[in-house]
Amino acid sequence: LRKRQEQQEAAAARMAPAGGGGGSAARKMAPSHVLKCCQRVLAWVPVAFIALVVAWSYYAYVVELCVFTITSTGEKVVYLVIFHLSFVMFVWSYWKTIFTSPASPSNEFCLSKSDKEQYEKEERPESQQEILRRAAKDLPIYTTTASRGQPVNGPIVAKAFRDHSDA
Repeated sequence: LRKRQEQQEAAAARMAPAGGGGGSAARKMAPSHVLKCCQRVLAWVPVAFIALVVAWSYYAYVVELCVFTITSTGEKVVYLVIFHLSFVMFVWSYWKTIFTSPASPSNEFCLSKSDKEQYEKEERPESQQEILRRAAKDLPIYTTTASRGQPVNGPIVAKAFRDHSDA
């Protein structure tokens, strides 16, 4: 998160006019800063919503079901142990999902400019697959078959990545 913020600040500094420009430049940057701040706050709304749903479900299961409804102590213990094992795994995986920075594939997995242009011009799916096969021919792709577990010899062609930033 800090790395992204530093990159955004560096990009904003590069775009700022040389020599300052007095107070007008600061006034022009203010709406952008406010929008970024609002975006950061609003990005946490889904996370907070899911946290509230998880807290409510924890209360409903542990307190309402296990404590107040189930009378057998042995049954309570079994339900609570199984629930808490699952709950800890869920919270841990959700935590890792939220706080792990996204990764990008290395450039060797990107299509070259000419291959990308050729792929976009081509209308037939068979020809598009052939372009992807040629591009993936020398990539270090390792996978196994469903039946054996042996490495597959040759390229595996997956569905092309669609980057909608151009649209």
